[in-house]
Amino acid sequence: MNQKKKPRRGFWILAIVLAVSLLLVYGFVLEPRWVVVTRLHKQVDLKGATFKIAQLSDLHLSGMGATQEATLRHLKALQPDLILLTGDVIDDRHALPELDAFLKSMPDAIKVAILGNWEHWSGTDMKQLSAIYKRHKVRLLVNECLALLVNGVHLSLAGLDDYTAGQPDLVQTLQQCKKGTPIIMAQHSPGMFDEAPSPELGQIAYSLAGHTHGGQVAIGKHALFTPKGSGQYVTGSYQTAWGDLYVSRGIGTSVIPLRIGARPEFVLLELR
Repeated sequence: MNQKKKPRRGFWILAIVLAVSLLLVYGFVLEPRWVVVTRLHKQVDLKGATFKIAQLSDLHLSGMGATQEATLRHLKALQPDLILLTGDVIDDRHALPELDAFLKSMPDAIKVAILGNWEHWSGTDMKQLSAIYKRHKVRLLVNECLALLVNGVHLSLAGLDDYTAGQPDLVQTLQQCKKGTPIIMAQHSPGMFDEAPSPELGQIAYSLAGHTHGGQVAIGKHALFTPKGSGQYVTGSYQTAWGDLYVSRGIGTSVIPLRIGARPEFVLLELR
C-alpha cells in the first residue's frame, strides 16, 4: 500500500512546485508590466467642458522598461489635460537621470508633481529634483495650490507634502487656493485621510493618493501588507470625512519587484 501512495505524493509535490513557479513568473514578470487604466468621473460643473487628469503614482523609476513604455503609451493615447505625478517617482537619489528620460518622453500637457516618502527617505537632492522638473515644465507643489481655468471655470489643485515623511501644511496650502473654487487635493500617503479634517478644509471636490501599491500582493482591497502611512486604505474609491478619495495602486514596485492581484494602475480622472 505504501508503494501505491508514493507516486501520488510525488505527483502532488510536482504540481505544487509547478503552480508556485508559474505564480512567481506571473508575479515577477507578467503582472508588473500589465498596466490597467482606471477611469474616474467627478461632476464639478465645467459648463459642458471636460478636464482630464492623468494620475501617475509610485513610478519608482530605475529605467525605461516595459511598464514605463506602457504608461507612456496610455498617456499619448488618452491625451490628458493635466499629468499629475503623486510622489515616489524615484526611490534612489541616483535615479534622477531615469526620471529625466521619462519626463522627456511625456506628451504635452499641464504637468504637476508632489513629493512622496521616498523622495525624502532616499536623500534626493531637492534642488536637482526641482531643476529636472523645471526643465520639463513640471510644476512641483510642496504645500502649494495651483490655479486652473477650464472653460471659464476656476479650479484649484492643492499639492501637499507627504504625510509619511514630509511636513504637510493644509492651512498654508488652502490659503493659496482661490476662494469658492472646487479643489482637487493631491497627497501621496492616504493615511492622512484617517485624521479628522481641520475647520479650514473648505470644499474638497476630489482627492488623489497613492503609496500603498495596492499591497502588491492582494485580493481586492485585502492586502498582505501596506506600508506605514497607508492608514486603512489599500486601493480604489473611498468615502472619507474629507470627501471622495481615490487611492491608486501606482505604476512601479518597492522593495520586491512583485505584483500579484494588484496590477499597476494608470488613473484618468475626468472632471465635468
